[in-house]
Amino acid sequence: MNEDSRSYVAAAAAGAVAFVLAYVLVYALSISVVRDSILTGIAEAFGDENAAWKIVGWVFFNAQFVTTTVTVDVPLLGGTDAVNFVAESDSLSPVLYVIPPALLTAAGLAAARVDGAVETARALRVGPAVTLGYLPLAVVGALLFAVSVGEGSGGSPDLLTAVVLAGILYPVVFGTLGAVLGTALGGD
Repeated sequence: MNEDSRSYVAAAAAGAVAFVLAYVLVYALSISVVRDSILTGIAEAFGDENAAWKIVGWVFFNAQFVTTTVTVDVPLLGGTDAVNFVAESDSLSPVLYVIPPALLTAAGLAAARVDGAVETARALRVGPAVTLGYLPLAVVGALLFAVSVGEGSGGSPDLLTAVVLAGILYPVVFGTLGAVLGTALGGD
């Protein structure tokens, strides 16, 4: 494996680690709210009281400005709504918005350090590679965090936004920022 390949594999691994750690931190900071608040009502309405981890996934994507599409198939009361629980809940901390960018920036910094990048031009190639690890998990997460009941009711992160915003834009921007910071801080 050549040096470039190792650098991209390391960046991809850093991106995957950033995704998992971000979900774990969002889980730790929001699970009590999910279990004790209106979000629990959503899980109960869908008939899946064990869906709290999936609803935390909604919050995780909401922290990256990906809306959750909730559809309730109840005559006269049902409908489809796009919501961001972080923005719309007083119980969830806006600190959740900081977690994914901070961890992706750290992933980009780590990728630059592993690569040994000392020039900005190199950082601009290595930093976005964190997307290679983050994007597949964003796609899988958006699909895995779906909650459904019957044919017409359910909820899930918006797949297109999850892919484009959370899966591509966030890791490209913040991974690159981290890599550039890594080269600036690591200069001899």
